[in-house]
Amino acid sequence: MSFRSTVCRGSVFVGLVATLALVGCGAEPGTGGPLSGVSLSGYVHGGQQAISGAKMYLYAAGTTGYGTGATSLLSGGFVTTDANGRFAITNAYTCPSATTQVYMLGVGGNTGSGVNNAAVLMSPLGDCGALSASTFINLSEVSTVGAAFALAQFMTPGTLAVGTSSTNLTGLRNAFATALNLVDTSSGGVRPVTPAGNGIVPVSTINTLANIMASCVNTTGGAGPCTTLFSAATPPGGTAPSDVLSALINIARNPGRNIAALYGLQPAAAPFQPSLSSAPNDFTLSVQYSGGGLNAGQFPAVDAAGNIWVPNAVDPGTLSEFSPTGAALTTSAGITGGGLSDPQAVAIDLNGNVWSANLGNGTISEHTAGGTPLSGTGFTTTGMRNTNSVAIDASGNVYASNGSSANSTVAKFNSAGVSQGLFTGGGLDVPYFVAIDGSGNLWVPNGNIRSQADSVSKFSSSGTPASTVGYVGGGLNLPVEVAIDATGNVWAANFGASTVSKLSSTGVALSGSGYATPSATSSIAVDGNNTIWAGDVNGSVSQFSNSGTAISPSTGYTANGATAVVGMAIDASGNVWTTDYYVNSLFEYVGAAGPTVVPQALAVKNGSFGVRP
Repeated sequence: MSFRSTVCRGSVFVGLVATLALVGCGAEPGTGGPLSGVSLSGYVHGGQQAISGAKMYLYAAGTTGYGTGATSLLSGGFVTTDANGRFAITNAYTCPSATTQVYMLGVGGNTGSGVNNAAVLMSPLGDCGALSASTFINLSEVSTVGAAFALAQFMTPGTLAVGTSSTNLTGLRNAFATALNLVDTSSGGVRPVTPAGNGIVPVSTINTLANIMASCVNTTGGAGPCTTLFSAATPPGGTAPSDVLSALINIARNPGRNIAALYGLQPAAAPFQPSLSSAPNDFTLSVQYSGGGLNAGQFPAVDAAGNIWVPNAVDPGTLSEFSPTGAALTTSAGITGGGLSDPQAVAIDLNGNVWSANLGNGTISEHTAGGTPLSGTGFTTTGMRNTNSVAIDASGNVYASNGSSANSTVAKFNSAGVSQGLFTGGGLDVPYFVAIDGSGNLWVPNGNIRSQADSVSKFSSSGTPASTVGYVGGGLNLPVEVAIDATGNVWAANFGASTVSKLSSTGVALSGSGYATPSATSSIAVDGNNTIWAGDVNGSVSQFSNSGTAISPSTGYTANGATAVVGMAIDASGNVWTTDYYVNSLFEYVGAAGPTVVPQALAVKNGSFGVRP
């Protein structure tokens, strides 16, 4: 192990193990100025055993880059747990701001088997300004699982720094809130339901992961469970972790690898219950949300604050809104008005307004972020029919696809809802979706089951088609949604086959006969790591590298209770959100993807597809 000395806030911070060679000396910008910290207390345990002699660190997350820049807040560097695993922190620290995101690490110590420097536990605390003298912090393997999965995309295994870019403070803050959605940091246990009461937390999966970690924590860290854990948690082509938190981060980023080996590490007397009775398909953490008026949810979108908007395919139509932690922000009646009628998809403009495509009446609707309708009985023009998707360009123009076999068109409106005409030709044949690339071109998949269109059309923003018949090949088979990656390639979800397809920015097929998924696909998205996510109609989700190599297992990642993915969206915290038509639920795969620029209109404006915000 290597060591590093750093002078922070006038105090010498000496001799941390290599896993803590992350310390910086900057203060995070946030809401308001610095404020004095309060006294804190807590307890650290491995399994159900107190950890004595553990070094306790309080950190502020960094804002100078992903997985870097974390700042030590304690003037003495750390405090040490007593023989009962207890610790106390006086108010000898300063919060850089009230909204600075803070967390605690417990490093090393002894559970009774000897000192174990591989035992690194974590508790997410959230807003520094929300800490009070009554705050009790219980570090356990369970709190570590919640933190590692929710914050995996903001951490670097081996350094354990939590950090984000200066332009994604909202994504980081929401990620901390997601961690606190899963675990109760005062008890150190799993929340069976989210604090808002409408989310079912995967208790058994979290406890199983905690039990796997406990097999290493409750040893001296040498040969045995730790060795097996670190081997199984080594990422493809990467370096083996040397502590349990780094191992968890790797598992969170690669949740479909070495499942049997990891599951087999649970102690015979597993300390955290209930746990899984058999090895799972994968170790994703998925939360199932209900309420908010969900009723046959379709293609969702995420706004700049991280709220999730879901159109409900009913007539008269409704919209549901959920907070970044899945709390229902709408009543059981949902949002109505503005011409909503069987809405199929939504898009968020740069002012935060929500636009909906209405299959029922051939219109598009506009609502404010507060749900006030702005579109009367809906914006429309002659020739609109079976309107099923909507997209917004860098200038605020709105495009809607009209999937009628008798009148296949794309309608263009300005930001005030005034018609700018219809796009025709270019191979349009029952178009289902619209995506806009960084150059302002429109990409439209054609899914006419009768004519077997199996093509993708491309138009300029003024409506000039790039091809008279559209682009074919690459395994296209009733494509229903397309997404743009970092280099301008176009990915398509094939509803007519268990595949996804890839085309170049000029329409050249790049995917042979398509990349295999567990079932027909209904939706597709590109995350901030430029990997590809597909929603499968059997209820699973699939992940691919940008070259088309499957990252998820052949069965995809599965969520308890999921039956059929309809739409998909990825937020700035790296959470993957899917709608499920049959169970009227919204599913969240916690921290599984790269943080993504939201809303999509901002990615269009800045050409920031496939990159982190």
